[in-house]
Amino acid sequence: MLRNMPALLKINQHAPDLEERTSWFRRQPGCIWLSSPSTQEEDPLPELRIAKQGVELIQGNDRLKFHPSMALIRAMNILRGDGDRFLDAVQLNEGDTMLDATLGLGSDALIAAMAVGDPGTVLGLETSPLIAAVIKDGLNHLTPNSFRATTKHKKEAWASLIRAAGRIEVRWADHNDYLHESPAKSVDVVYFDPMFRRTCYASDSMQTLHQWSEHSALAAEIIPEACRVARKRVVIKERKNSAEFKRLGFEVIPGGRYSSVDYGVILL
Repeated sequence: MLRNMPALLKINQHAPDLEERTSWFRRQPGCIWLSSPSTQEEDPLPELRIAKQGVELIQGNDRLKFHPSMALIRAMNILRGDGDRFLDAVQLNEGDTMLDATLGLGSDALIAAMAVGDPGTVLGLETSPLIAAVIKDGLNHLTPNSFRATTKHKKEAWASLIRAAGRIEVRWADHNDYLHESPAKSVDVVYFDPMFRRTCYASDSMQTLHQWSEHSALAAEIIPEACRVARKRVVIKERKNSAEFKRLGFEVIPGGRYSSVDYGVILL
């Protein structure tokens, strides 16, 4: 189900570039922007603040700001030749296409876009129009100047993520509807990283993300649709020892002994 709620849109500093960015947000599908809260609102509305330092989604004490921090660490490891469990699971090749059916903060989409290279593409679906807009804006504004790399290795990893960001399309959409409407064998890999149903997340960003995103269990009937749409495999990430793997028909990939998550795969 698509999530749609009004939000306040505020500019912290008046400048032509910020006005252009604000105008871009106003055009994003599904977003309902208000200049001031209604007196009938019982709970504080989420607020999107646009400043020279970046864009931030705020509600109460919760804040969400796009930054590919974990993706940067993973990119550095990949460029060093270290493994990445996500890439081991999805097995993407240069030129492949991947559908990230549950985009979230976009870290896995960035790593996937690194793997598929310039000939490939990644489509990320997000049910929350607010999150979709923030992540799309963040990807659009990844530049060499948006991160101060202190080492050559970090600079190379950051440059790889900038190139990868240009291969990602973010779309406000419900993956159930999208998969039902997609042609058979239209992408190489379909990937699910459903929001964990429990609230004990390890990071503040995941706790903040929870309130704006869809975090119900995947519907069992969507898996055959994903298998119809994918050419090579369907992959899911879940908590270690989760009953979801068995319920949805995924084979757990061995590995990650000390990790809190596992990956499951259906080969096609």
